[in-house]
Amino acid sequence: MVITKVVEWAPRVLAKGVAIAPSGLTCTLIEQLFRRLFASDSKAGAFTFLEGRWAGIEITDLGLKFAVSSSAHDDHHRLIVRPSANPIDVPLDVTMRVTWPVLLQLATQQVDPDTLFFRRKLLVTGDTELGLQLKNLLDTIEIKERMPAFAYKKLQVLAEKSLS
Repeated sequence: MVITKVVEWAPRVLAKGVAIAPSGLTCTLIEQLFRRLFASDSKAGAFTFLEGRWAGIEITDLGLKFAVSSSAHDDHHRLIVRPSANPIDVPLDVTMRVTWPVLLQLATQQVDPDTLFFRRKLLVTGDTELGLQLKNLLDTIEIKERMPAFAYKKLQVLAEKSLS
């Protein structure tokens, strides 16, 4: 089946893309995606707890590491994404590590983040209180409502297949 092949090959293809793409470009793309997905939350001040703090995100099987923060911008907080390969450039307050299949499951809310944490599939190090705030916020956001229906459906199918 085509979807099964995509689930099997996606991490390898994405990892190669991440390896050759400049980290600045990758972070710019992630930042733009986050700003679109979380625009209303930023405007409502949902990310104020990240101001001046950095949350590292690592997707281990893709070799992708980046850091997310927030800064005051006009009447809301704006999300910022930076490469986090060098901790001197971006000192991380908390780091969350997942694999590509686990990220898909989290994004489509097919698996509870707490379950993944206790199964050691979502690793959190550093300021766990900050990590918990971030997890709780993301747990309340309905990604399904923010993505085009066709894109979310494809993401959901990929996540379901990654569970098996």
